[in-house]
Amino acid sequence: MEAKREGLNLPERVRQSIAAAVEERGVQARMISTQGRDSMRPPQGHVVVAAPEDEIEGIRGPARVVRQLEFYKTPYGPVVRLALSVYPMDGEPLSAATLLNISQVSGDAALSGLGRQRKLYVHFFAASGEDLTYAFSKELTNGPDQRQEAKKVLKMAREAHSDTPEERRSFRWAVGLAEKQFELPVPEPDEEV
Repeated sequence: MEAKREGLNLPERVRQSIAAAVEERGVQARMISTQGRDSMRPPQGHVVVAAPEDEIEGIRGPARVVRQLEFYKTPYGPVVRLALSVYPMDGEPLSAATLLNISQVSGDAALSGLGRQRKLYVHFFAASGEDLTYAFSKELTNGPDQRQEAKKVLKMAREAHSDTPEERRSFRWAVGLAEKQFELPVPEPDEEV
């Protein structure tokens, strides 16, 4: 896992919105799809993690990043959650999660990207006051098993969305039901001997 030197350039309104969410609810994560203006390539998904500066500094350096893609089917539609935990060599882990709304183009594109791209960039920002400051990035391998899992989750989410009657679809209500099952931190897999 290598650190990427340049950060993700977030629009000011996005930085301020995430900083306000950190202030109100603690550590935040968002999945963002990016694409060059002149590029014919599909968008690439990036994860933005924001936390108070001391928590970001606590995970700087060598660390293990564990992520988990979760699918929840509810009567109000599907919920897809990408959860991750960063385990530094010393200190406490930092955990965050983001929800992907498959009924929105951005959520569908982000999940599609996870099924295609071989690298996943996680960008860490320190929140202070009403803004975010870029700290560092980590480049994670998005291996064949992870890409296959993302494709499977995307297919299940699209089917669940199609199977949910339009008049009953509500992402907010779906999250309200699914969040009872959300857990953090993402457990570290057992070390293989």
